[in-house]
Amino acid sequence: MAKPLDERVKEILKKLGFDPKQCLWDCHGTWVMYHRYIEIAGAKNSISYDLTEIETNSKDGIVCIKCIAKRNGDTVITYGEASPKNTRNAYPYAMAEKRAVDRAILKLLGLHGFVYSEDEMDLSQTNTNTNSNKVGASDVDVLLKFQEQIDTSVNAKVLKGYGKMYAKAMTKAKSDAPAVYQHTKTIYEDKLKELNGKESNV
Repeated sequence: MAKPLDERVKEILKKLGFDPKQCLWDCHGTWVMYHRYIEIAGAKNSISYDLTEIETNSKDGIVCIKCIAKRNGDTVITYGEASPKNTRNAYPYAMAEKRAVDRAILKLLGLHGFVYSEDEMDLSQTNTNTNSNKVGASDVDVLLKFQEQIDTSVNAKVLKGYGKMYAKAMTKAKSDAPAVYQHTKTIYEDKLKELNGKESNV
């Protein structure tokens, strides 16, 4: 039996002109939106985005795409990962791109967390445990927050404090979301080098 749809989701879908029965389906208690409806929603809201390849390993079928999406002055950054661990799709580049873009659109619309895209779910799995089907969304979101803290750090002491705060999340992401982990690690190290340089010149 499907769980009740959140009132906020109903309101957003109504504004989009979407029928929940057509654009959503219940996957073991998690509401999932079909990719084509997410594309339509993005177009209706004039959402633009830029994509960057963070990691590509064609031999092992591992791809990570960074998406910077914008709508009415709001900006979000998301990542889409595809690997043999989280998909059986034969086209990892396309899958990673769809995951990144779909997640970004859902975030800008205020739906992410209530609704996931069909490409964020590992549909090849028959496991009925909802949490096991989500493709590292929570890990990625935590590291995105860490990246924001890195960017706003005013000195090395503050930055190192954030480093300690997110140490456990980084350790977990190293195995669960390796590409995003490595990208975050690089941002942290570059920022630390920048701040140490500024302080030595004072």
